[in-house]
Amino acid sequence: MKNTFSNLIIGLFAITALAQNTVTNTITAEHISVEGTKISLVPPPDFINAANFAGFQQNSSGSSIMIVEVPAPFPEIGRAFTKEGLQTQGMTLLEKEEFIINTNTALLIKGEQEAYGNTYSKYTLAFGSENESILINGTFLKANENDLAAAVKKTLLSVVYDAEKIINPFDTVDFKITTEATDLVFVKNVGPSLLFNREGTIPSTASDKAIFIASKSFSELEISDRKSYAENRIKQNPITIDSILSTTPITIDDLEGFEIIARGKTKTKQIDTKIYQVILFSDTLYYILLGSSEAEYEKNMAAFKTIARTFKRKVKE
Repeated sequence: MKNTFSNLIIGLFAITALAQNTVTNTITAEHISVEGTKISLVPPPDFINAANFAGFQQNSSGSSIMIVEVPAPFPEIGRAFTKEGLQTQGMTLLEKEEFIINTNTALLIKGEQEAYGNTYSKYTLAFGSENESILINGTFLKANENDLAAAVKKTLLSVVYDAEKIINPFDTVDFKITTEATDLVFVKNVGPSLLFNREGTIPSTASDKAIFIASKSFSELEISDRKSYAENRIKQNPITIDSILSTTPITIDDLEGFEIIARGKTKTKQIDTKIYQVILFSDTLYYILLGSSEAEYEKNMAAFKTIARTFKRKVKE
């Protein structure tokens, strides 16, 4: 399960010895506390609170600063991010610096990646503890490098992390979902996602490694063929898909989409796995409900279906 979470995060770290820079930050009038996180930042000019993720966005340029808290020790995350891993994700490492920010060891990486026919520049600041890791990603078009690179980097390095802050993880999403009719329980939120498994802790020690994730996309897309998109989307998980067993139209909470069951293998140990996915389309965004299991397939598929059907969007106040 640890490998699964590492594979879900883009590799940005090459292991080398670096000189450390010390940064001491305190909360100022310009700092904004990012809802649903323990992070405060000073956003760049013209960046506003993001509508679909924890962080900030600049609508005119499509740039973003996103915060993701990962339930894995920072040293483990750092070791998992290798130069080779970066290359397999189609990314080019440009810069790497090590900092001490308010006593926290942090890594700042700059890379480039091709996506949707464009070249994007990306800064990632990573730090954490033995219990969790925090990734702050600043992404913008390479064409806007001169306008945004310095400002985005400055924002990332303005971070103030309040380890003692109490967060209600369910406040980080705009939907409700329950596992009460199953034996799965809530684990943690990771960015705009809610994680559930049988033990309520990560990594999972259950023999079937059953996990269910509910999330919302944060990038707006124009999707003409929704069925094909859903079938392609299930292939983007850290599981090699051998075959799609069924694709069924579904409507939940007045949102239309597709329910897909597939068979595959884990990429690291080649363990037989069944995957469940529901995508519900809402304008140019979508919600994704994803479950996977390495055993007890019939029981877990039934549980995933039950959980998915409890999905309901929150009423905006």
